[in-house]
Amino acid sequence: MRQFVVLFALALASASANLIPQPGFPEGRIINGNEAQKGEAPYILSMQTTFKSHFCSGVLLSSTTALTAGHCILSYPEGLLVAGAHSRLNEDSVQTRKFDSSQFVVHEEYSGGVGPNDIGLIRLSKEDAFDLNAVARDGSNPVGVVSLPPKTFESTGDGYLYGWGRDNSGSLPTNLQTLKVDIIGYTACQAAMPVTAQVDICNVCTYTAGTTDGACNGDSGGPLVKKTDNEAYLIGIVSWGFTPCASTYYPSVYTNVIHYQEWIEENCNDNE
Repeated sequence: MRQFVVLFALALASASANLIPQPGFPEGRIINGNEAQKGEAPYILSMQTTFKSHFCSGVLLSSTTALTAGHCILSYPEGLLVAGAHSRLNEDSVQTRKFDSSQFVVHEEYSGGVGPNDIGLIRLSKEDAFDLNAVARDGSNPVGVVSLPPKTFESTGDGYLYGWGRDNSGSLPTNLQTLKVDIIGYTACQAAMPVTAQVDICNVCTYTAGTTDGACNGDSGGPLVKKTDNEAYLIGIVSWGFTPCASTYYPSVYTNVIHYQEWIEENCNDNE
């Protein structure tokens, strides 16, 4: 009987530990998101294993350069980049390219795990370039690139997150999801975080006080954009947050693209 009580207590302690917010990588969720319009984010990439299992997202900067989180490309030495997808079950107008570790450029100061400098590039050969001029049956261009913002661009305010992450129920949505979010800067993010959080000046965050909308939203490496009348500017890529996502009220943390623009430009593919 005493042994049962001890084991039961240990099980309860373990379960409770799983509910305590901990820094970690997003669980692939877009909490409270909605289905995106088809073609709304032609720059988003699904990063998949060689068995076509989605594990992260990325964005196209050019026909031969993809940007994502450093921890995403360190997780899998090879895989597939899938562009032009909306429904996971419909491959019309989809373009797929293979990649391996020889094409990776990870920031030299990224040490792995939760922390700053979580950014990396995948560089394709000219022969494997994505076709940005391809036209779908409805006359649209399903594959496109995202713009990097001017260095003086105001990066806080309304933004949009995209991904195929699981929803509130834990189900994997068939179609691309989006969520309107409030982008906050480093100082505001740090103030909303526990004192032990590893938020860095090179991060930007999303946060809505009192809701789970700003916690672990979206797939790692996915795009956080801010829109003008005729263009979408890439503000951040999903890096980390506090887990479990659906019950955490802390901000989501992104790699701030503006902070790394010189690094991106120096390491982008020369084929363009």
